[in-house]
Amino acid sequence: MYNIHSDQTINFMDPTEPEVGDLVKIKIRVPKILGQVKGNVFFTPEKNSKRYSHAEMIKEYSTKFFNYFSYSFKMPNRIMRYHFEINSIDQKKKIKYDAMGICEHRSLHDFILIPDFKVPEWSYGRVYYQIFVDRFYNGDKNNDPVNNEYIYDGKPIVKKEWNEMPDHLNGHREFYGGDLQGVLDKKDYLKDLGIEAIYFNPLFVSPSPHKYDTQDYYNIDPHFGIIEEDVDGKDKYKVRTTSKKNLNKSNELFKNLVDAFHEENIKIIIDGVFNHCGSFNKWIDEKNLYGEGVMNNEDSPFKKYFYWHGDFYEGWWGYATLPKLNYENMDLWNEIADVGIKWTKEYNVDGWRLDVADELAKDFETNSSFWNFFRKKVEQNSPNKLIFSEIYKSPLPWLEKKSWHTIMNYITAMDPISYFLTGVEKHNDNFRKDLYQNSEYFVSAVNWALSQLPMNSKYAALNQLSNHDHSRWLTRTTQKVQRLKDGNHDEASAGYDIDIFKVGLLLMFLIPGSPGIYYGDEIGLSGFTDPDNRRPYPWDNMNELNKQNLDFTKSLVKFYKSSDVFKYSSFKFIQWFDGYVSFVLWNEKESYLVLVNSNHKKEIKIHHNLIGEIRNPEIVFQTRNENINIKNENEILSLNLPEKIGVVVKI
Repeated sequence: MYNIHSDQTINFMDPTEPEVGDLVKIKIRVPKILGQVKGNVFFTPEKNSKRYSHAEMIKEYSTKFFNYFSYSFKMPNRIMRYHFEINSIDQKKKIKYDAMGICEHRSLHDFILIPDFKVPEWSYGRVYYQIFVDRFYNGDKNNDPVNNEYIYDGKPIVKKEWNEMPDHLNGHREFYGGDLQGVLDKKDYLKDLGIEAIYFNPLFVSPSPHKYDTQDYYNIDPHFGIIEEDVDGKDKYKVRTTSKKNLNKSNELFKNLVDAFHEENIKIIIDGVFNHCGSFNKWIDEKNLYGEGVMNNEDSPFKKYFYWHGDFYEGWWGYATLPKLNYENMDLWNEIADVGIKWTKEYNVDGWRLDVADELAKDFETNSSFWNFFRKKVEQNSPNKLIFSEIYKSPLPWLEKKSWHTIMNYITAMDPISYFLTGVEKHNDNFRKDLYQNSEYFVSAVNWALSQLPMNSKYAALNQLSNHDHSRWLTRTTQKVQRLKDGNHDEASAGYDIDIFKVGLLLMFLIPGSPGIYYGDEIGLSGFTDPDNRRPYPWDNMNELNKQNLDFTKSLVKFYKSSDVFKYSSFKFIQWFDGYVSFVLWNEKESYLVLVNSNHKKEIKIHHNLIGEIRNPEIVFQTRNENINIKNENEILSLNLPEKIGVVVKI
């Protein structure tokens, strides 16, 4: 294997976010074992082009094992795609290298440079904590939903006790009472955990516990905020959620929360659900809460915000509770942009996570154009805000249009790690024997995913192993293929593998991106997919395993934050076989070797020419304490790697 490498960090490109007209230098590292070589770089503005212009690179400098070649060019006013060709004169062979690595024939995954594309620097490698508010902590019982407060999806809502489990059929109508005061009450806990950003599931007025069916985009839900004006009887929900006093007080509480966490240098990201709204939304007003929606006024100006089939609005995926928004009119564009501006400018929120953003419009051009419009409006009114999207496929077409800064990184973290370490799909819906402990698959999947992200988007992308949509990471380590059924909550943790659980966390933290902890994952909370993945945090009922997992997570966060290498650096897989992978992270100051073993113990030998010169290797982190003998002799690093472990070596 030829250890050629290039990327778009400052190690191999300067500047890393070029503007039009900037002089850009790109470099590639070539191993000396190839002998005398010539380096060429091939450019094109087109995807998968058959025509490239090319230029010869110059040899800039050498180290013990590598030669470095460079080429400089002026950044044009268009996207640039490029790859390299190394011509080994001594070995009489040509080697092509693109964003995925060495390619046999022609480049399919060019490096991509997007002019004037800026990602907020504060977002690189930040440690996130995702909070599903209703299940985190109840800090104010006066704002709790009450039994039968209103009818939702045909049945009355239910107020649950904190120690009860979600029902497999009624979870979308069940409330536990978690709120923003509860988050404030746990500020010291979050600070002690070491998090650097909170990503909130939706906070706006909504009749569901998940709040992905927005009723009012301009106000925090008083059930999460403050309820001072209240009544009993059939109008209870209406008064609670439309009273200006309640709404203003709730918005004020949220502003205080943002300010309080900013004092601790913790950023706040909120969830924007703009693909659809809810049937309670004031634009539809199916429940006549506002008296101004389409269902109460055929001539309502809001009618054009929706798709209509006769007298019926179109629901997202057919759900009547989720009216699909129609982005074929500019009034809606401006309305949603105003929402984006309000919360980032007036409340100083640090960014937006965009729900199902790739499904927003019914054609790509409208979709990508709207998000570009939204991002620009937010940035113009409140600079340095982060916009990232939920998407389960390559985001590259949207990023090339500058629609978002980055993504929820399913393709790089959750999917590859889950399949590699457990074989289980992220909903526990199937087991893939062919992918389980398949090192070749894992390396290929991660390299492909990283090739779909411009460099600075990579390190701002949100890496997670669990969230509100998928089964808990601990539950996937059981390798069960099932969902929640009546009374089988205990099965979600029966047979878990705590060693694999910890190895997964290490991978999620150290693969390029921003590591994200879904509330409760730090203690090993279990749960099948929705609604079981939304159990209340067991503050008063933690067992010994929960406490041990919390200590491990704290140690991992502390270690991660100990070096800038883990937040933003060059990344390269160097060795992989039989359920084992290793990769290197490095910047101009430090280098680290990460070794992960998913099965039986192994004797590992790594030649220096795969990494560079190694002088004093030191093990600095292990997912469990083991006596590992490490040797560094005759330009070979060797160590015994125990089963089911992750190890980090400073080199």
